[in-house]
Amino acid sequence: MMTSRELTSRVSWMESAIWAGAHAINDGYPTLYLPLLPMLMHRWHFAASQAGLLAGLLALTTQALQPLLGAWADRRGGPWFIVGGLAVGSVGNALGLAWAPTYAVFPVALMLGGGGNAAFHPHMAALVSRNQKTHRGRSLSGWMVSGMIGHSLAPLAVVSLWHGWGSWGVARLALPGLLAAGALYFSARTIPRPDLSRQRAPRVSWRAVWQRGRGFGVLIVLRNLGAASLLTLLPLVWHQRGGSPMQTGAVLAVVYAAGMMGNLLGGSVSDAWGVRPVLVGSLIGASIFAAVGGAVTTGTGWAFWIAVAIWGFTVNGAGAAMLVYGQSLFPDKLGLASGLTMGLGNTVGAFGAWAVGAVAQWQGMSIAIDVAAGCLMLGVIPTLVSIKDVKDLRNGG
Repeated sequence: MMTSRELTSRVSWMESAIWAGAHAINDGYPTLYLPLLPMLMHRWHFAASQAGLLAGLLALTTQALQPLLGAWADRRGGPWFIVGGLAVGSVGNALGLAWAPTYAVFPVALMLGGGGNAAFHPHMAALVSRNQKTHRGRSLSGWMVSGMIGHSLAPLAVVSLWHGWGSWGVARLALPGLLAAGALYFSARTIPRPDLSRQRAPRVSWRAVWQRGRGFGVLIVLRNLGAASLLTLLPLVWHQRGGSPMQTGAVLAVVYAAGMMGNLLGGSVSDAWGVRPVLVGSLIGASIFAAVGGAVTTGTGWAFWIAVAIWGFTVNGAGAAMLVYGQSLFPDKLGLASGLTMGLGNTVGAFGAWAVGAVAQWQGMSIAIDVAAGCLMLGVIPTLVSIKDVKDLRNGG
């Protein structure tokens, strides 16, 4: 007969598996359009700057809403932020990519799906953090890796379905999200709700948030400006060099697969040595390999694939460390902290991809890659000036 401890352990593992699977599915949706960018540019007749604008408009809901929805989740609790968010995100992203008639309509569908993504993320990250009191960097890196599995598989799936069945094939990608949302509801309905009858939740002082986190915010902006720009340019570089459209998804999958390893390593190293060395190493490494890889490699041979993999490893190595640091800035408001870390700064950075896309359009792809790599290198400055050790933050530093 199964003991209560064994039953609890089994339930805990089942819930963890459901949450990880839902996170993988959720995070795959915003990246669906990336491997199809060259085809979409030909279909709707838009240029590289407008391709960069898509990243900014998507971030407007996927990222910018996260602090507000995270603060709301801190006050209200319950399962609907993650269940409803996953359902809305799956429908908006998959059906929008499949059936949007024009470039003007497509960003609207992307932003609708992004709103669902923004509702999902902060509450889930806060739940993972609350359930893990020690080795938080390792725990959050593991949770983030489940999302990166979705990042890796989504480009492969959408390219295969598009070339096999066209728009109807892409539309079918809404089904995994809807099914996962149903499974998630039965697990997430046990999430405790705050007892609002006992005390009113304190209001968020956005001025205090800015004063405490402004240096960290500058770092997030610069990091995401460089990363989002390079990720948007990557399919265009592949297409420009004569790469097969069927392999565009594989190129992005390599970035995310290598990024999973970087994220796991970065989370463990941040637990042992602190977040600053991880952030500095990630920013410098990603900047160098982007600039050198773009300048040295030619064509689509093995050197290109290696450069892409190393860049994915380095740029994603700081993901868990940044989330740990953001939550340490606001330990009593984990939903808000997660939203700020993954949200507001990322939005500003993603809109910068629009400007870098314009550089690619008017000055050439090589110059645009160097500009994006320079943004990553500039992120080292606020890291060295503003980032403190997490232990100092917990002691009131």
